[in-house]
Amino acid sequence: MNCDIRQNEPVVSVNLITYNHECYIRECLDGILSQQTNFPYEVVVGEDDSTDSTRAICIEYAEKYPDRIVLILRSQTEPGREAYMSQGVYNYIETAKQCRGKYMALCDGDDAWTNPLKLQRQVDIMEANSDVSLIHSNYDKLDDISGCRIKNTGRKYHLKRMDISEKPSVLEVLERTYPVAASTVLLRTKEILDIFEKNPGLFLECPMGDTTTWCELLNYGSFHFQSESLCLYRILPESDSNSLSAERKYHFVNGASNLGLMIGKKYQLPMANIRANKVKNCNRYALLSGDRIEIDMLYHDPDYCFSFSEYCMYQVGSFKGFRAIGRALFKLRYRINVRLFNTTRIS
Repeated sequence: MNCDIRQNEPVVSVNLITYNHECYIRECLDGILSQQTNFPYEVVVGEDDSTDSTRAICIEYAEKYPDRIVLILRSQTEPGREAYMSQGVYNYIETAKQCRGKYMALCDGDDAWTNPLKLQRQVDIMEANSDVSLIHSNYDKLDDISGCRIKNTGRKYHLKRMDISEKPSVLEVLERTYPVAASTVLLRTKEILDIFEKNPGLFLECPMGDTTTWCELLNYGSFHFQSESLCLYRILPESDSNSLSAERKYHFVNGASNLGLMIGKKYQLPMANIRANKVKNCNRYALLSGDRIEIDMLYHDPDYCFSFSEYCMYQVGSFKGFRAIGRALFKLRYRINVRLFNTTRIS
């Protein structure tokens, strides 16, 4: 069904955020535009002032499909964005505010939908289940360096979950023992906007908006997992959440562990493992960067316990001579692990 969104209210808004995705954005847009539905849907593209040709490609598609694409051309100097730790979170939230559909689907510009019935099947489930606040699916994972592809990646986490609705705990979602891939989901727009309005601090101070959203959505209903793979998720060598640089990677991971502290405090979760994870990530970032301020604060905070291994790493990082050796060994181990990750995949 092809309905002009300039004359018809969309049932679904696809929240597509993109930045420097010139190699992938065409495949992403084509997968969305190929959806076969019995309802109108819009594609709201938040193009975040890319430095490559992503913006030009988005403009090309918007001019070709004005009946379905709403293009938002952002500037890095927009007022208000400086308050956000992550510019991607800013783009995600501000793009969501422009979505008019009853439902909102998410997709990042480096991912792609691989099934033309993705939206239709998910809307059918939402319409039949008013107690479901989030639908997500299985997906394929593609490593951009090696070209290796793992099919049905989500299945290993959901072995006993076959097209079923359930309500995981906040801790399961936070620690990703119940993982949700952002580009596979469908949500209710009014619930998402309500979450943004009620929890501005959580989104300002965290490096990613997806896990925060999932945790808050548990207040609105259950989650539904589809066992069929509907999406291709790419692992890029450099992104907000991944890097070939150990220091950059652990800068993100250390920041992400702060989300655990905030969510844990808000929902009064067991904090021992959350704090231990914070110590681990902060300790590694301190070793790699030489920035000792935060790890020293944790070391002297009685709420945080250092295991023997973390104590040893902390002491190594405390001495300038040992720190250089420890940092070099850690970077070597990190590079080996990354290489193994990129080359031991089943195509």
